[in-house]
Amino acid sequence: MSFSTISADVNPIISEYEQLSLEYDKQYLAGNSVKAMSIALEQLNMDPSDSVAFMRLALSVKESCDQVHPYFNQFGSSDEFKSVTSLAKLVIKKECKISLK
Repeated sequence: MSFSTISADVNPIISEYEQLSLEYDKQYLAGNSVKAMSIALEQLNMDPSDSVAFMRLALSVKESCDQVHPYFNQFGSSDEFKSVTSLAKLVIKKECKISLK
């Protein structure tokens, strides 16, 4: 699914995704990393290949390392946003001192 090619007015999923993004920003800036992480997970459940949502997860994982499981390797894109996915994994690896392949 390409979020950039479909109008939010036409697709309620895109509208929901955009609202979640705004809420993530609000929670992340307020220092509510646990809530921010749950929002990122919700976006990843909508689209597991979403590298931006995976980066959101990585940025908010600091206080929730106990919730990071190896299945998170399935998140993020291996195509056009491969570098974002790689960066997100690096952040998680650093913050949680775990190895993600």
